[in-house]
Amino acid sequence: MASEKKIKKLTVFSYIATNADSGVVRGELRAIGEDSVLIQLERMGLEPVSVSERKKSILDVDITFFEKVPPTDIYNFTRQLSVMLKAGVPLVDALDSVHSDQSNPLLNKTIDAVIDDVSGGMALSKSMSRHPKVFNNMFVNIVKAGESAGVLDMVMFQLADFIAHDLKLTMGIKQAIRYPSIVIGITLMVGVFAVTYILPRFSALFSSTRIELPLPTRILLGIDQFTQDNWAGIIFFVLFFILVFWRALKTKEGLYQWHKFILTLPIFGPLAQKMSISRFCHVLDTLDRTGVPILEALDIAGKTAGNAFIEDRLAKVHADVEMGKKVALSIQRHTHDIFPPHVLKMIQVGEEAGAMDDMLKEIGDMTDAEVQDRVLKLTATLEPLITVIMGIMILTLSLAIFLPIWDMYEALSTS
Repeated sequence: MASEKKIKKLTVFSYIATNADSGVVRGELRAIGEDSVLIQLERMGLEPVSVSERKKSILDVDITFFEKVPPTDIYNFTRQLSVMLKAGVPLVDALDSVHSDQSNPLLNKTIDAVIDDVSGGMALSKSMSRHPKVFNNMFVNIVKAGESAGVLDMVMFQLADFIAHDLKLTMGIKQAIRYPSIVIGITLMVGVFAVTYILPRFSALFSSTRIELPLPTRILLGIDQFTQDNWAGIIFFVLFFILVFWRALKTKEGLYQWHKFILTLPIFGPLAQKMSISRFCHVLDTLDRTGVPILEALDIAGKTAGNAFIEDRLAKVHADVEMGKKVALSIQRHTHDIFPPHVLKMIQVGEEAGAMDDMLKEIGDMTDAEVQDRVLKLTATLEPLITVIMGIMILTLSLAIFLPIWDMYEALSTS
């Protein structure tokens, strides 16, 4: 705690200086103190006239609630920083250089804060942990492992590769489900519009003829009437359910049970399971290749699986290995119902052969291919299914509207 109190923050100073070529020069510099500003101006070939600390106004208050950093920007930041560190550039200078290339406002503000912390002597991982909206737990833990092992440049390089791989996989899944999602959304909006706006206008016409309405029309009109009579209760129930569900997910037990339930779903469960296995293997491979101790690597990789239920099992694996047991046997003991048998066998063979990192990479790549194959098959299955559902909805709406018109026409013809 005492060391943290001694940390000095960079401050923004406004300066006026003279230059032999351009005359008077005005600008701003970030430095620990006024003496540091004078040194920087001297290095820039400027003769200082006045230096003053810039005062913050109400307009400088950061509003970051709606701001976010896209994963692609995190990747670009990580890749550029890894290249700088690998070239031997000091950490603060590397961060400052990367900062000038970023266009995302929130990321720029975050890098500014990180530079301030690191310049004052704080560890990079500790500073990043103060900004969870930008750097998640996986990112911070991997950086922390690289710092403790003295291989930050290598870890950042491997981390950039992992983020690129994760982005590619995520974008592939999003592209595969984008079309079905759009079609389902449009279909639902058309159905709601027809039931709440079009059909009620026909119902006034139908009631004046005193003909018996067909079943599809009565069902849709009943839904519309129920919604109109109970709209306040429906909205309250939906909001209440969302609030309770959201609060439950904020608890450790609630998130654990939800993620456990996801794994039991017939289609999305195996997909989520394989994605967790892939992430665990890739992160463990990344840390193992950079020389991070196996216990620390297992602890970090286990926390990045993306599923609380699986992460709990992997925490037990870490505890077993800490007691001196082999990695493969510990994984088999605690995750035999999560990891497929062939994956467990591959991990065992890799550990016995002393090529754990190569085997983990192979498992990760193989699992990624299985995920992509499942997504493609899911898309191929959803498209005809969505077409059938759309056809049924359109047929129901058509019958609900046109059957009474047909009956009314027959009644008028016979009268």
